[in-house]
Formats: sequence, structure tokens, C-alpha cells
Amino acid sequence: MPRKATPRSTTAAAATPKATRQQQRRAQIVNAAVRLFSERGYYQTTIDDVAQAAEVSKGLVYRYFTNKDDLLFYCLRYVLDKYEPEDVQQLIAKCGPLGALNEILSTHCTLAQEHIREVVLAYKSTSDLSAKHRREIKILESRIVRAIRQALEACVHGGLMHAVNLDIMAYQYVMYGHTWALKHWTYGDRYTHLDYLTEGRKLLILPHLTKAGLAEFKRLKVE
Repeated sequence: MPRKATPRSTTAAAATPKATRQQQRRAQIVNAAVRLFSERGYYQTTIDDVAQAAEVSKGLVYRYFTNKDDLLFYCLRYVLDKYEPEDVQQLIAKCGPLGALNEILSTHCTLAQEHIREVVLAYKSTSDLSAKHRREIKILESRIVRAIRQALEACVHGGLMHAVNLDIMAYQYVMYGHTWALKHWTYGDRYTHLDYLTEGRKLLILPHLTKAGLAEFKRLKVE
């Protein structure tokens, strides 16, 4: 249910354009950093390089990010935050367990398509982060996997899917989406990400469905 709109004060309304500009500036810096970290490598890229590529001052970069490690962490977290469903239980209530699982797989493949460079950077450069930031990335990833596990568990408990190792299967969904980005250089000229998603359903969903699950999947009219 949509949330009721609440009146905003003049101060809050006036602050919105400024907040938007700040978000745009931050995104401008992050996009430049992702490109340079991907092309040159993390250690070969300096804050000066990022500032020049983003067409901002070095001081402005430091206004948003404490140091280069903080900037890399934000680049990786930016995409991870998009992968995490807001509320899996609400998604299950809205779409049903199988519909939620299909939606999650679709989201993972679509985000991999939209953020190919960032996903590849995550695999190349997570080890370059400080220990503190690596722990935070692991926590974020664990939350994503936990959400997938919840949808899988709901399918099994609902009699829609045969029993599987939920921990291992949940990570297969993560890895399948990531593989589109990691191997896009070989898949990209032969398949679209939608073709890839269709094959993912054949590998990760359909073989594990019960008779009731197959009937429910057909009812969903997944294209």
C-alpha cells in the first residue's frame, strides 16, 4: 500500500534541490571512479585521476569520500544495495513464493546487465578494500543471500519446490546473475540478458518444481 504523503516544510522543500545536486555530484564521481578502477586498476588510479575524469576538484572528491578506499567501497556498495529486496515477505505476499523467486532471479540478471562494469570491478577489487570494508561487503552480500533463501524456503514449505540445500542454492542465484556480467564478453554477442534469464529459469527453477509448482509457474505466465 502506498504511503500517505505528508506535508513538507518550506525548509525541507528548499533543501531538496541541494540534496539532488549532491547526489548527482556523488554519482558523477562514482561513475568516473568505476571506469578508472576497471580500466587502470585500483592501485594505479589516484584521487587526482578520478577528479579529472569526473570534472570536479580534488577537494570535492574528499568532501564526499574520506579516501580512495572509501570511494572504492561506495562504488561496490552502490550496486549491492540495489540487489537487496526491500522486504521479501511483502514480495512473497504480493507475488506468491514462486513469483517472488522468479522476481529475484529476474532482478539479479537485469542488474548484472545494467551494471556490468561494477560487478566485474567487485570481483577484481574487493580484496583491495580495507579489512573493515571487506567485512561490510560480506555482510551486505549475506543479506542478499538470506533474502533469496527465504524465497526458496517458502517455495519448499509451500509444496511448490522439492527439498534442496537452501544455502547452496541461494548462492547459485547470486552467481548466475554475476556470471552474465563476468562472461558478457563471450555471451553478449549471442544472447540478450533476457535470453540468459530464460535459461536461468530452466536451470534454477523449473527442474526443482513439484507438480503443484509447475502448475503455479504456468499460472504466472512467465515469458
